[in-house]
Amino acid sequence: MSILLMLCAGVIHPDLQMDMALASPGEMLPVVVHMEGALDTEWVNSVTAGMSRAERQVFVVEALRSQASLSQTEALAFLEGCPVERLVPFWLVNGFYCETTPEVIRLLAQRSDVMYIDHGAVETALIEPVERREASPDELNRGLAWGVSKINAPQVWELGYEGQGVIVGIIDTGVDYNHPDLGNNMWHDTDAGYHYGYNFYGSGNPLDPMDDNGHGTHCAGTVAGDGSAGTETGVAPSATIMALRIYYYQGGYPTWIQAMEFAAEHGASVLSMSLGTTPVGNATLRTAEENALLAGIYHSVAAGNSGPYSGSIKASGDCPPPWFHPDQTFHGGQTAVVTVGATDSNDAIASFSGRGPVTWWLNVAPWHDYSDTSPLISPDISGPGVDVLSTYPGGGYTTMSGTSMATPHLAGVAALLLSINPELSVAQLDSLIEVTSLDLGATGKDNTFGAGRVDAYQAALAALETVGTGGYSHAGLQPSLVSVSPVTPNPASSSAAFSVFSPTAGNAKVTVFDVTGRTVAVIHCGHLSPGSHSFLWNVPETLGSGLYFVRAEAPSGTAVGRMTVIR
Repeated sequence: MSILLMLCAGVIHPDLQMDMALASPGEMLPVVVHMEGALDTEWVNSVTAGMSRAERQVFVVEALRSQASLSQTEALAFLEGCPVERLVPFWLVNGFYCETTPEVIRLLAQRSDVMYIDHGAVETALIEPVERREASPDELNRGLAWGVSKINAPQVWELGYEGQGVIVGIIDTGVDYNHPDLGNNMWHDTDAGYHYGYNFYGSGNPLDPMDDNGHGTHCAGTVAGDGSAGTETGVAPSATIMALRIYYYQGGYPTWIQAMEFAAEHGASVLSMSLGTTPVGNATLRTAEENALLAGIYHSVAAGNSGPYSGSIKASGDCPPPWFHPDQTFHGGQTAVVTVGATDSNDAIASFSGRGPVTWWLNVAPWHDYSDTSPLISPDISGPGVDVLSTYPGGGYTTMSGTSMATPHLAGVAALLLSINPELSVAQLDSLIEVTSLDLGATGKDNTFGAGRVDAYQAALAALETVGTGGYSHAGLQPSLVSVSPVTPNPASSSAAFSVFSPTAGNAKVTVFDVTGRTVAVIHCGHLSPGSHSFLWNVPETLGSGLYFVRAEAPSGTAVGRMTVIR
């Protein structure tokens, strides 16, 4: 191993280092480059106090986009003269995917604005059903899919709640938007030119997310199939389906993140995804799921079909949940992910259902927060996943088994609860669903059933009595005036990133001054629109080590943040 690679070892994934050492000169390797700079959760909570859940989502999306655009500019410019293929910038992750040579990877690792370089290769994608078969006459004659009935969804409909007004993104193989049971519930945005969703597959019309596999249509039907063709398969038959067709074969997980970004930008508050990658502990997916939580998006993810073996849950189902069950003794990081196991019609666990525990302590920078001695309990919840009848391309129905079938049941329940109370936070949604579930297996939350099998009606009754926190506002906390986010990195040496929030438009001035009050830099002077604005300050080489302050002056007030410069 070269001395340069050893010096870069702290920011390059260990598996990627091994591939680089074995690569031939000029060989292209897939990577995700993570940039320095992240939104501070406490700061976001402060400036969004008083906002609705939907308003917070818009704010966080714009803040993430602004930050990513600013912090990636120089690195992307550097790559213009390098051998690079399939460059895909992200904003839900502050970074980008590309395929490039070991030599370029080493150069990127030396940059002060690069935080971490993740392995871009994955081994698996779509969690294939363990069985697909034609629906039996008995199944077709029931009129109501057994899973929908089992979780007591019809009792929620009787209360007047069917998921109306809630957009659910189906990140999958596409959706047959012409199916009679789905056509009335498809999302569209004609002003923007989008119909039904988006196709990130890489071939075909980007605006046409038609399903060519059947898996995505089946999952969509479990969320919102309204029974127009004869059988009601949807848990939330009035929810809106956003079809997000991704590259569902090996190596396509960058399109998963693009799909999550599209959903967040276009108002989806619930996501359903039956995909998984190995090795577990994917830093890129976990970062995306953390920011999805920050934006207030509930993400139902399949536990995978690698059971009954323990530790068999794949990424991003291996991410920690938005709410911690009391049986989870170690509180590390949190994300938007609610991981779903599969049960049969007798409430027995499916033999194939993925099991926990999950660890993050080895080779997964920067978390290392769930060790062998304090692992993460997973799955979080279970739902119907064996012999599930649902919609299929062409207008009919088919039967499938897998945790892929359980996952949209949970997404449908989340849609029901949001139609009851649109201001429920992601943590509240998760907690209401877990604590009202039917406890199965070992008492409490366990690594087979999670908290238990979901009960939509009991969760709905609890939601009716819950005051939603929506924008995550704390009681008594008032919306901020002008504010400055924490500076990153801090201490800084070559550059420093931060955001300024202003609730109103007007002329503003953003400066840096030292402990004597002397202005050392004017970063912005002029009009500032309402909202969050990201800034990147290149620290002058002539500036010495010490304590410095960032001051933002706007019509709504003045705010100051501090930073340390180390030379």
